[in-house]
Amino acid sequence: MQDLELLHFYTTTYSDNFFEDPKLIDMYRTTVVQLAFEYPFLMHEIMAAAALNLAMLRPQKRASYRHLSDTHAATGLSLFQAEISNLNEHNCHACLAFSSLIFTNAWASQDINKPSTLFFSPSGDQEDIEQIRWIKLQRGTKVLISSQWQSLVNGPLAAVFVPWKDLDPNRSDPLPEDEERRFRELAESWSAAPEDKRNILDEALKQTRRIFSTLIEFPEQSKIEIIMTWLTIISDDYLELLEQKYPQAVLIVMYYCVVLQRLESVWWMKGKAENLLQTMIDVLGSGWERWTRWPIEKVFNRQVQ
Repeated sequence: MQDLELLHFYTTTYSDNFFEDPKLIDMYRTTVVQLAFEYPFLMHEIMAAAALNLAMLRPQKRASYRHLSDTHAATGLSLFQAEISNLNEHNCHACLAFSSLIFTNAWASQDINKPSTLFFSPSGDQEDIEQIRWIKLQRGTKVLISSQWQSLVNGPLAAVFVPWKDLDPNRSDPLPEDEERRFRELAESWSAAPEDKRNILDEALKQTRRIFSTLIEFPEQSKIEIIMTWLTIISDDYLELLEQKYPQAVLIVMYYCVVLQRLESVWWMKGKAENLLQTMIDVLGSGWERWTRWPIEKVFNRQVQ
């Protein structure tokens, strides 16, 4: 009965809050569920995500729903790891659906009363490290898509790729004058860094600019998809700098928080931009005020002297 409750909630309520595009909402409500009956790892992830949402909506039963979510997530992940090791043109669709849902676990599981553990563990304890692995798993979507591209764009989840597949990868990414100036000033923060690090940071800055620009240039596309894409397009080299808490890498995350704040209305993102930004402020320390002022003013909506 509990599982029926979770599946009913997912198909009637959860999917409506997952995407803005009605076609994608319908696809996740019907096609993805049909795939889940064939691939149990996906069904477990559907249950896990639905239970997390219910834990927020029904605080009187939060502990029960969180337990259900953790149980389904652990089972689903175990089954998924076995499946992804044998990725092919048949199971790639269910694997993609699983990967697209899994990042809600990472965000929703973040406790906004504690430092964010999305990119590194401020405390170093094992529970934090487990949460970081969710993000790394979600980043694996990029490898999945590149290896099974033809099957995916012609398969049951093809609607996911329609807004993206014809975009020019070499587009110029124009920005409003103020944002253009902010990004230009941000690049100055690593002008004296070693060349290898400058190259990594330049590329991460380019990808961050692209998120800002795409939100303006393509307003018809899903805002959630655009903003969350950043987590998969940034490089492993940049993530390594971030895990080392390299100051300029931390600054780029702070600028990303400005667009992250625009997802405040999404249930699994409430308070998360502020939480992530505050964590980065605490890690960075003093001496970087020239570059931290703008994201602080934007995200916290307050003036900085």
